[in-house]
Amino acid sequence: MSAPLKPDRCLIVIFGASGDLTKRKLVPALYDLCRNRHLPKRCGVLGVSRTAMTDDEFRQRTKPWCEKDPAFSEDTWQHFAQRLHYQPADATDLTSFKQQLVPRLGALCKEHQTGDNVLYYLSVAPGLYDPIVMNIGASGLVTEGKRWCSINRDALPWQRVVVEKPFGHDLDSAEHLNRVLGRVFDEESVYNIDHYLGKETVQNLLVFRFANAIFEPLWNRNYIDHVQITAAETVGVEDRGAFYEKAGAMRDMIQSHLLQVLAVLTMDTPNSSRAHDLRVEQRKLLEAIRVIDEAQAPLFAVRGQYGAGEVNGEPLAAYRDDPNTAADSQTETYTAMKLLIDNWRWHGVPFFLRTGKAMRRKLTQIVVTFRPAPHPIFANMCGDEAPQPNRLVINVQPDEGINLRFIGKVPGQGTDLRNAVMDFDYAQFGGEVQEAYAHLLLDAMCGDRSLFKDRFEIEAAWRIVMPVLNYWNNHPAADLPNYAAGSWGPAEADELIAPHGPWRNPEGEVSRSKYLQR
Repeated sequence: MSAPLKPDRCLIVIFGASGDLTKRKLVPALYDLCRNRHLPKRCGVLGVSRTAMTDDEFRQRTKPWCEKDPAFSEDTWQHFAQRLHYQPADATDLTSFKQQLVPRLGALCKEHQTGDNVLYYLSVAPGLYDPIVMNIGASGLVTEGKRWCSINRDALPWQRVVVEKPFGHDLDSAEHLNRVLGRVFDEESVYNIDHYLGKETVQNLLVFRFANAIFEPLWNRNYIDHVQITAAETVGVEDRGAFYEKAGAMRDMIQSHLLQVLAVLTMDTPNSSRAHDLRVEQRKLLEAIRVIDEAQAPLFAVRGQYGAGEVNGEPLAAYRDDPNTAADSQTETYTAMKLLIDNWRWHGVPFFLRTGKAMRRKLTQIVVTFRPAPHPIFANMCGDEAPQPNRLVINVQPDEGINLRFIGKVPGQGTDLRNAVMDFDYAQFGGEVQEAYAHLLLDAMCGDRSLFKDRFEIEAAWRIVMPVLNYWNNHPAADLPNYAAGSWGPAEADELIAPHGPWRNPEGEVSRSKYLQR
């Protein structure tokens, strides 16, 4: 989050290059960086997977996704394609790694004049992380190692690794993964990526809080009643049923994305915008979240699974009807969770997180509801429209922006009060909103870890959710599925938030101003 850094020359090695993430996100993000002239001049990309492909076949496989860029240019593509290469290899087999991958990597470093700077990206199944990382180390490809040097470390060659989520399946596996990474890479060379932190509106949270003196004095238990964080999707599991059976909404969204957003939203003021200072405060916040006893899970968390329904006028089959899911699956496609932060700033303020698939609207937003005025002297002057508490809504997607609800007087005789909204549309700033992966890849090339999670944050997040996951594993639910596709989730979630609720559920496709006042 500091001033923009200049990316170093480097070779980017993507393991899992034949996978969906590489095709849909990573190569298009790199093309976007090339189009905007953010890639260093001396930079190459090497895709690695077991699938047999030539360089040209790899380029043709990924080009249609780059063409989705509204500003796509054939000239830019041809320039970018010359940087794009592919090597078929089994990266989990040390012999194949040394005989096929190492020589190609060395040749491309010379061809693109990248020196020994290499950015490794693990875009593979989590079970492959261990052998690939160990093979990188066993092949002597990490020259930076764990040495300490008194000279300027910025002048030394570097090797970094970007680790795609999920960061483990539970606390034990996350701790194991961190140990494996630590045997090969320095902690400062490990970039645990969470694409939510690359979204412009999430990044703007820090600026909103710490560059504007009018809000920070109110950002505590004395003025805030409760907070809602929602990440709702209209799609079901689509063709990811096999993956989702092993993950579920808690692991896929709460443990990673939403807890990290919560940390950014609620952490104390860092000493600076440098990566180290940001991570210190985020870690302190996550470690302050109350870890409940397993027996308390029903009081703090709700699980749901969608049944058949209709989304945006189209029928959607139940989760259990997917051919890749079990007919009696216990996997949650919806999770709502109540969290308490045991520190001076937030003691007693409930934070409600929810996420779900096959929901009525696609929506990612943060809703901060302030306490009502201590003495409502205008309580009888609002006509048919009851006064509502002040509310700050941060829309992450869609309609990125921030709005604040307050109460105002209608012009005319008498005192007729109405709810009003001040609205900031993120598009008002102009400029091009960069795709999250493009932003984060550039940061990794620059050596900026501000928007990446460290091992301590990851392990703290697992400690928060493990009691709920353990309870659900030991107590199968008899009521699944318990919400229809196209709804706002199970009724139990409404009961969870009822003392402070309801959930903010915008309905219908209306104009922006009306939508924001709902």
